[in-house]
Amino acid sequence: MDSNSKVSYYVVHYSKLVDRKKTLESLLNGIGIPADWVTEHNFFEFKTETPKKRKIVGVNEKLAGMDFGINSRSIIYSRKKARLQGYYLFLRSYFSKNNKFSTGSLPNRDKLSPKWLELQRMHLTALKLGIIQNRDWILVLEDDAIPIENAFSILHNISHDMHAKNCWINLSSGAGLKRTRSDLSPDKNGLFRVKPATTRCAVAYLVSKDLAEKIVSSAIDIGVPDWLPVDFYFQILLRKFKATSYWQEPVTFIQGSESGEYLSGFNEYR
Repeated sequence: MDSNSKVSYYVVHYSKLVDRKKTLESLLNGIGIPADWVTEHNFFEFKTETPKKRKIVGVNEKLAGMDFGINSRSIIYSRKKARLQGYYLFLRSYFSKNNKFSTGSLPNRDKLSPKWLELQRMHLTALKLGIIQNRDWILVLEDDAIPIENAFSILHNISHDMHAKNCWINLSSGAGLKRTRSDLSPDKNGLFRVKPATTRCAVAYLVSKDLAEKIVSSAIDIGVPDWLPVDFYFQILLRKFKATSYWQEPVTFIQGSESGEYLSGFNEYR
């Protein structure tokens, strides 16, 4: 990868998962990708958010819950129909004074295990380090990301074709979430916009530097919820910062622990 690359590269990795590192590192080195590895040994600490009544990192919990509900219902319904249902439930929560109509899709506010909290911080560390590199885009991969054959050529095209302004791009499969019949057709790089701005998962994503700066500033100033998995946390921040989000089909990276290529490392290490 030449020195004029618009992208800085990071891999979030648990050091005990040695087979994953061997596989991905060999591939990246073979094509000259200068990726930095963030592990449980070198991540930065971020404070825990002090809970605010009916707010999550400054976002109305009803709006956050509505977004999660739309995302999950889009597995069954078109995104347009899922959004209409979400808005209906959001309004109903006010008329009925029952918050659960809108917040029912939020995770329980139980503190995550130490390994899940480490994973949050590892992702944020990757973004913080990427900001320092001062390139237009930051690519973050989890260690079970499996690139397709021409993945980095596609990534090169995306980084040059897309405007790096307040933008989040999911490049991986995850959680059974797909393009629905009401979504626009993918562009030449497989990208299509998703509204409301949502995450698919955090296995492989490209984020513009300016959005990464907002995310890291929020983590430093407000803190990180200790009950939200990292992809859920990012999704709430996409709403907070009115970001533009894109998904991809076909995807550039397969989630190996979901596809069966890897056994899940979460039970023991996360």
